[in-house]
Amino acid sequence: MNEYIKKGIEKFYEKNFREAMFQFSLALSEQPDAKEARIGAILSDMAMHNEEQAVALFEYYLFTKEHGSEDIEEAIEEIINSVEKNSEKIAHLFKQGDLESRINAENGIKYEDFLTLIESRGSFKEAFEDIMFSTKVIISKKEDFVDFLSKLIENGFREMSLNYLESAVTLFPNDEQLLSLIKKVQK
Repeated sequence: MNEYIKKGIEKFYEKNFREAMFQFSLALSEQPDAKEARIGAILSDMAMHNEEQAVALFEYYLFTKEHGSEDIEEAIEEIINSVEKNSEKIAHLFKQGDLESRINAENGIKYEDFLTLIESRGSFKEAFEDIMFSTKVIISKKEDFVDFLSKLIENGFREMSLNYLESAVTLFPNDEQLLSLIKKVQK
């Protein structure tokens, strides 16, 4: 493995994304067809805007590559392109009705604004699929959380709702609403 790529990976894990991108760029200047350096540079750039997604993709990429998957670079590039397209689509939807100003700096949307997005898209499932990889739904009221979980279950996101419910039940072990939602998921 190229020394610049090794340094790039090291800097990426240190969360020094600018330096990581620089190291991957140096690797590309030596070997313009180095797929690992190309993916590293793209994900380093992405990490400066969306660290959580980029780190997850980077780890997935390295794990999959290490375990012998062929053509993982193409798959990662497709995922990156998909995330970018969905981010652009979401930004366009939020510009309608001035929702853009309500998105916080961490790529989150308040639950009431998410409900507005559902109305504009015409369905919970479409709205949630638009944001699920790029935007967090910020829920501050228990009633909204229960409503969100109900909608997840109704729209086929059972596994995801179960994960949320398991965490919530540890905080509120005797909550009737949460226990009834767990029963609903298990049916």
